[in-house]
Amino acid sequence: MPALASSSPIPAVLTHLAPDPSTGHSDIPDWSPTTNNVADLRERLAGVPDPRCRRGRRHPLAAILALAAAAVCTGARSFTAIAEWAADAPGWVLEVVGARHRHDRYLVPEEATFRRVLQAVDGDALDTAISTWLATRHTTSTQQAHQRADSQTGPASTVIAVDGKSVRGTFARTGGAGVHLLAAFIHGHGTVAAQRQVGDKTSEIAWFAPLLDPLDLTGAVVTADALHTVAAHARYLHRRDADYVFTVKENQHRLYAQLDALPWHTAPVHTTSDTGHGRSERRTIQVLPLPETVTFPFAQQAFLIERYVTDHATGARSAIAALGITSLTPCQADPPSIASHVRGQWEIENRLHWVRDVTYGEDASRVRTGTAPRVMASLRNLAISALRLAGHANIAKALRHMARDITRPLTLLGIQS
Repeated sequence: MPALASSSPIPAVLTHLAPDPSTGHSDIPDWSPTTNNVADLRERLAGVPDPRCRRGRRHPLAAILALAAAAVCTGARSFTAIAEWAADAPGWVLEVVGARHRHDRYLVPEEATFRRVLQAVDGDALDTAISTWLATRHTTSTQQAHQRADSQTGPASTVIAVDGKSVRGTFARTGGAGVHLLAAFIHGHGTVAAQRQVGDKTSEIAWFAPLLDPLDLTGAVVTADALHTVAAHARYLHRRDADYVFTVKENQHRLYAQLDALPWHTAPVHTTSDTGHGRSERRTIQVLPLPETVTFPFAQQAFLIERYVTDHATGARSAIAALGITSLTPCQADPPSIASHVRGQWEIENRLHWVRDVTYGEDASRVRTGTAPRVMASLRNLAISALRLAGHANIAKALRHMARDITRPLTLLGIQS
């Protein structure tokens, strides 16, 4: 897989990711990462600026963040749960994370300290520290992935899904905007490459480029929903030597009409079927080269995807059609590949947003003050991504696994114990 240039603040994500757990890895891997092959998260957290005044600091910021990260890796959902996990940690844990030492013992930050710090810390700086650590982490699984990649005839492209999520608990009872986070998510591997908070009175469209700016996108494919099917994004990705696969809806009236008018009846139909979760699904895709009359920047092919779903319990049937456009040429991507990219876009919903909502109860959280909602989401991204890098497929099960041994979350984060 193509590596990112060394000049990028965040290196190529896929070159450092563990293989997709769905390819045969067990939920609990048969290897134990050690500090010899996992980068130490504390080194990245040390670069996050401390928002507190110099006077009155009792606990190092990196220690507070490391304890919070370890607690979230065991399933902690709130400031109280983080503080309780830290209070139960033995002295040697406080020592290795760099907690304050006084009167021959290590002091545990109180719940109020965790709350104040996580409400004030720079969210962009923390996300950058987390993303960089995830991208540069080396594990045994990564080495095995490299060996498999070397045996292949050619490298596969990095495929990145871009999508946003609102944290519902931050919405005021009287209405108004809450915290909305935009993430870049690696298809197949289930890890977060970057995250940014969408500013007030702006939209995801304005934050598309800032989200991807730290990443080296050379040779990558970026997927996004119809909101991001705008010419400016296509030009941006072309400047970054990346390709795109975008869906097209009627918010782009002219483009949608042009694609809808293409001679789809002449295009070959590629069909796949599967059964599971109490339903059967048949998917078809048709791909056509774009005529010169379609003027979307750098577009090469258009596609039409249709889904036919049958519910086994009720017998109800549904049909959904979607149009799309891509800068990939026929030599770069055949119809099954395009269909895979489009379907992979849903991974960010199923493997990130859904996990944060259901496993971590994010939308039910009442954390609303300052940067805390974004910081807690960042720590959840860290836990989910780190567990996937370690070969865990079921995050809920993995969190229980982490909670049963105090050393496991520390080892997961590369913190020497």
